[in-house]
Amino acid sequence: MLRYLTLFTTFVVFAGSCSLALAQPAGVPQSPGLKASVSVAGINQFNTNLNSGGGFGWSYASASLGLLNSISPVTTIGMSFRYETEFWNWNNMQAYNLGGKNPWGTIQSPGVSFLYSHKFDSDWRLNLIPTIESTAEQGAELGNSLTYGAIVNASKQLSPTLNLGLGTGVFRQIDTNRIFPFIVIDWKITDRWNLNNPLPGGPAGGAGLELSYSFTPKFKVSGGAAYRSYRFRLSNSSAYAGGVGQNKFIPIFARFSYAFDRTTLLDLYTIANVGGSVSAIDVSGNTVLNTNYKTAPAIALSFVKRF
Repeated sequence: MLRYLTLFTTFVVFAGSCSLALAQPAGVPQSPGLKASVSVAGINQFNTNLNSGGGFGWSYASASLGLLNSISPVTTIGMSFRYETEFWNWNNMQAYNLGGKNPWGTIQSPGVSFLYSHKFDSDWRLNLIPTIESTAEQGAELGNSLTYGAIVNASKQLSPTLNLGLGTGVFRQIDTNRIFPFIVIDWKITDRWNLNNPLPGGPAGGAGLELSYSFTPKFKVSGGAAYRSYRFRLSNSSAYAGGVGQNKFIPIFARFSYAFDRTTLLDLYTIANVGGSVSAIDVSGNTVLNTNYKTAPAIALSFVKRF
C-alpha cells in the first residue's frame, strides 16, 4: 500500500496506495499468464479538533489497476497504476492568521509501482517494488511534488502455515528521505484465525499487522493497525504558498470482509486515527504549522475485482 490503502494511503492512505494484487508479497500468483485487478476505495474521516484550536475532516477516493505476469514458475513481474484524491475541510482556523485561507484543500496523487518477485529453491521469496508518485495540492507543480523509492522484502515459507520475513522501504518524500523497516508475515494460526499484513508497504509507511477470523468461507472480521506519514507539495495560492504539508497518524481499524466469489471482495472499515499531527513548512524551510489532533473516527469502503 503505497500511501492507505492511507486507510490505504489511509491506508496509504488505507486501500488505495497499491493494487491488492501487489499487497501480499507472500501470495504472488504462480500460475502462468497475465492477471489483472481493479480496485476502488473511499474514506471519510469525520471532523476532529486540533490541539491548538480549530479542526478539520477529510474524504478520500482512489482507483487502481494492477497487472501481474508469472513469466516462469518462480518469477513474477507486475505493475500498478493508481490515482488518489483527498478533499480537506477546515473550520474555526482564525487563530492561525491565515488571511482567510485554509492550510490546504484538495490533494491529488497519481502514481505507478512495479513489482519483481522471485522464489528461490530454499523457500525464500524476494520482492522488489519501485514506486514513483506525485502528491500535491491542486495547482502545485508536478516536478516539485515527486515521491520515489522502493520497497524490498524477503520472506521464507517456514511451514505450510507460516511465511515470515523482513522488509525495508527507502523513499525520497518530496524534500526529505525516509527509511523504515517492517515485518512480513502470513500466519494461518488455525483454520479460522490468521495474522498477516493488511496494507502494502509504501511511501507512507510499512505494512502493519492484522488479525482476522473467518466466520464462513465468504465472511471474515479483522482488526489491526499501521503507521502512516505522507507529505505533499502545497500550491502557490495556499496559505503556505509553495511549501510542504504533512499528515501522520496511526489508523486502528476493524475490517468486515465479504467475498462474493474467489475474484470479488468488498471490505468495510471502521477506523480510529490516533496519535495524529499535521504540519507545514514554507519555501524557506521554516515550520509554520505543527499541531497534534484528537482521535479522529473514520469509515472506509473498498471493492476489488480480479480477472
